[in-house]
This record gives sequence, structure tokens and C-alpha cells, in this order.
Amino acid sequence: MPLENYGVWKAYPKRYKVERRGARTPHLTLYFCNNGETDFEGPEFHAAINIKSGDQQESRLVYWVNEHMSGHPLVRSLSELKTGFERLDDKEPEQGGLRLDYIRGNLFDVNTGRVLEHDITGPNNDIIDVLVPKVQEAINKQAINKGAVVYIFGERFSTNNGIHNVHMNQGNIRRYSGDDGVFQDGALLFHFPKDDEWIGIFLAFASQAVHTSENDGHAISRVTWKDLLPGDLVENSVAINKLVVDSFGQGEDKKQSVTLKNLTRRKISLARWRIRNSRWEQQVLPSNAALDAKAIMVFDVPNSFLSMDGDTITLLDRDGLKVAGVSYKSQRDNAGNGEINFAG
Repeated sequence: MPLENYGVWKAYPKRYKVERRGARTPHLTLYFCNNGETDFEGPEFHAAINIKSGDQQESRLVYWVNEHMSGHPLVRSLSELKTGFERLDDKEPEQGGLRLDYIRGNLFDVNTGRVLEHDITGPNNDIIDVLVPKVQEAINKQAINKGAVVYIFGERFSTNNGIHNVHMNQGNIRRYSGDDGVFQDGALLFHFPKDDEWIGIFLAFASQAVHTSENDGHAISRVTWKDLLPGDLVENSVAINKLVVDSFGQGEDKKQSVTLKNLTRRKISLARWRIRNSRWEQQVLPSNAALDAKAIMVFDVPNSFLSMDGDTITLLDRDGLKVAGVSYKSQRDNAGNGEINFAG
């Protein structure tokens, strides 16, 4: 049968802990309160967020981030909720519009998902590396100026002191198919009221089906997320293909750019990625920046970002981790068009 007591919990993030290697069914536990506006007075609750599947054949997760949820019709209704748990499974999807469905709700671009291990050596290559910075950012903003609200979708514990199943809840393997249902998926949404910014984090198991029945949420095809989304590592995904260092233009006429190339066969969101020089000056890419599979795109870097004296340029992802880097020599004697090409 579908989840019981499915809903959304509006709260204030307080702290977290994460279980690494050795744990049988590891979770990231997010602790939160209903009254963060009064310095976390009152009871503390927790969300148990799976970071590894119980499927011994395929234990990886899929991770999506929607950096610009502000334009989604869902957020207006969410902002009107009172803090605490709002039960949703007793409402039809069209009544209120708050129930989530990964397949039917257009919550994110499915092609931007990453298939990730639980905890492996190296940077930016497992679910802990990408999930923890987002959670920590919200906790920090809440602690500094009460600047973050979290909306946790999932199933409330029978003890009423927390919530779990904060992930896709349909298309499960046979062992967990009893939890299948439509419009009952879990997620984390963070709202930063000062900037009116909304960020959505969506999790699924790599073994879950991409196509499910509209009646009961059971899998209706053998295609899973691991089949649809190759497990590309971010540090091998995008290359700096070319720089244009303009030695002749002045002010607004000075043309400087960085050309990026997607090395993978899937679309990659570049929202909040940064192009940085050795002086730590950086160009933040816009929230709608993206590269289609194998695509090449030019990004302007104004304000004399590229030095004529030679420099080292680094591409960082939204978590501040290095993706690519190049170096070039002085261009002051360059009489050409200022183009510097790199292999890739």
C-alpha cells in the first residue's frame, strides 16, 4: 500500500550528522525545530535521509538540484504553510497542489541527475560530498540571521518526532514495492527569504524505475535511473576549451570570454559555477547556464577578468570544487585575435 501519513514539514534547520562507511543503512540526519524564529526553543525533530540504498545489487543514489525553484507554482503554496507537519496523503493531488511526483510534477530536468556512491575516496564523487554542503549552507544562514526555512517531504514517523522516506517513493524494486504510490515522493526544499531564493534537492535510488503506473506507482518498464543517467564524475565533465584575451579593446569594447565544452553524453547544469583567476577574481555563471550533451558554449568574462600577463584559470562547480583548470603565458606581444586554444 502507499505511504501512510505522507506530507511536508515546514521547519528551521538546526544541525546534522552523517553516517559514513561501516553503517549498514547509512543516513544523513537533519535536526530541525518548528520555532527557529525564537532561537530553537521547544522540541527538536529529525529527518532520516537515506544516503545508500538497501538494494545489495545496486546501492547508489540519484541526486538532482533545482537551483531556481522560485518560479515553480509549488513554492507559493508552501510559503503560506504554518511551521510543523502538514499531512497530504488525505488530499487528492489536484486539491492544494502540494503533493510531489518526480515523474509527473516537472520538478527538475531529469537529465541533470547524477548517479552517486555513498562514501568513496576523493572530492565531489559521492552523495555525502554533494548533499552536505547544501544542508550546511542552510544551517549556517539560519544560525547567522534566521535566514533559512526547510520544507521536508516524506512520511512522518508513527512517533510523530520526525520524518523519513525523503526520496522518490515509486518504481521500487520488488522488495520495497509495497511503498509505491503516485504523488507521494520525498524531497528537501530550502527557502532563503532574504533573497527569496528557493532550492530543491531531490533523491532517488538508482534501481528505481523511470516509468511507473499512474494507478499504483509500480514500475511499468525495466528502465531505471542507472540506465538513464551514466555515473559521470563532475571533475571529468567539463573542459576549458578556449580563452579570448583581448589586448586592444577598452572598457565596454574589451571582449574577453571563456569557452566551455561538455565532455559527457548528458546535459549539465552550470548554475552558480565559477570561473576564477589566480587573483581569486571570479565570474559566477547565471542560474540558467547549462551545457547540452557534448555541447560547446562561450561565456563572457567582463571587467578585464583575463590578465594580459598570463594567468591560471580555474573552473569550479556550485560547491566550490575544481572541475578544470588551464594556464597561459603573456599575451602582450600577441598580434593575433587573442584566442588561446586548449586540447579537449
